[in-house]
Amino acid sequence: GTSMPWNDTAQLNYLNPQVREAVIQTILEVARKFPIIRFDAAMTLAKRHFQRLWFPEPGSGGAIPSRSDYGMTKEQFEAAMPQEFWREVVDRIAQEAPDTLLLAEAFWLMEGYFVRTLGMHRVYNSAFMNMMRNEDNANYRLVMKNTLEFDPEILKRFVNFMNNPDERTAVDQFGKGDKYFGICILMATLPGLPMFGHGQIEGFTEKYGMEFRRAQWEETSDAYLVERHEREIFPLLHRRALFAGVENFLLYDFYTPEGGVNEDVFAYSNALGSEHALVVYHNRFASTSGWIRISAGSLVKGEDGNRSVVQRSLGEGLHIQPGDQRFVTYRDHTNGLEYILPSTELAEKGMYLELNAYQYHVFLDFTEIDDDPYQSYRHLCQSLNGRGVPSIQEALRELMLQPVQSPFRQIANPGYFNYLLEHRANRSPQPDLTALLDEAERKMQALTTGMRALNDFPGSPEQLHAEIRRQLQAVLSLGDKAALWPGSSGRQSRAAADYIHAPLDS
Repeated sequence: GTSMPWNDTAQLNYLNPQVREAVIQTILEVARKFPIIRFDAAMTLAKRHFQRLWFPEPGSGGAIPSRSDYGMTKEQFEAAMPQEFWREVVDRIAQEAPDTLLLAEAFWLMEGYFVRTLGMHRVYNSAFMNMMRNEDNANYRLVMKNTLEFDPEILKRFVNFMNNPDERTAVDQFGKGDKYFGICILMATLPGLPMFGHGQIEGFTEKYGMEFRRAQWEETSDAYLVERHEREIFPLLHRRALFAGVENFLLYDFYTPEGGVNEDVFAYSNALGSEHALVVYHNRFASTSGWIRISAGSLVKGEDGNRSVVQRSLGEGLHIQPGDQRFVTYRDHTNGLEYILPSTELAEKGMYLELNAYQYHVFLDFTEIDDDPYQSYRHLCQSLNGRGVPSIQEALRELMLQPVQSPFRQIANPGYFNYLLEHRANRSPQPDLTALLDEAERKMQALTTGMRALNDFPGSPEQLHAEIRRQLQAVLSLGDKAALWPGSSGRQSRAAADYIHAPLDS
């Protein structure tokens, strides 16, 4: 760059073809020993920057004034370096060491050029770190859209990161709250390669430098931060195959109720075989709501070689086959809750979400279900009305048992029994318990009616009602309230305990 040269690094003149060949031979020698090579500060050897820094065009002044004495015209420079050095490196590696992965550090907005034109296998994506930190969301979404329209494969070559030894630490730039984890979710689920910096997971605050022999500060890991990584981030890294590719990647616009697009919301889906995922993150300290419906344009290459930019709906992105009797269930990785939506609603309207500041969702395990003849899933979907539950199947069982559970809970609970005892205690020494027993029997009738609706009820409900009434009358006819609790001394308390449990067992 324009700072003082490193005093341990030779400054080589790449206009000399012998120098270029010597460096390429060194790279090939390393490639025969290691499967991955990282090129530090690779952007400084791109032709446009090499000329700007070392052989500026006359009259331009140059980035380094002292180099103006060595200025060259564009024609002279092109004659001395007719081909991009890195393009030659990539081509030679492909011929002589084809199993080598080449990774370039390229700042100065050179990321796209290094993968599109120079063919580098992976390139550091500093734009991700800087724009996410600064919440320059509209411009980063524009970068993604332009890349998808030009060639989605480029996204797969980006190395996304939140810090490295040359930058401020992740905790310094992003903190330890929801913003950090929301951006970390993006890093873990976007196509390409996620890279975690030194001390990032542990929450270290000291800037790590290559010149350090050891850490200068005595720091310990932040146990809460590590645990949250283990709970929210690491499981997604184990499913990187679902997120790393671009063949099924779609980026969506988030439409607000007013009809505009909220550029602060990142929403995208991906798929691998029968697995599908939808990731949503709101990178702003604000609240918003809206719909995910249509994707941004993405380049599609046809079998005949034709290229076209197409948009797809969320239903197409998740491969939903809509039907009047079909429903879609899915799970939110961030809170563990499961959701259910009609497949036609998801396919035609998309998904409605309300997002708080820096809130994120990772929806996984999409499953399509055909409703049964009793329309159980339709009733469940209407009952939940978009609300998440720990288990859809458990919620369905509870819904089916509701005719029994509701009346059962009205009877089998301490509150109702206390109610009976309190009313019994407020009466005369020889109370008439008919009204209380009639009320209890009506509740039992509601319970047995619900049981009959679900299944064939064994035995005679009338006999059960009579037996419950008889035992309950015996319990309420005993002594004062204190003697009715199990554990109290005396014959009455033991008898009361037996009577309390017998009806429930029956």
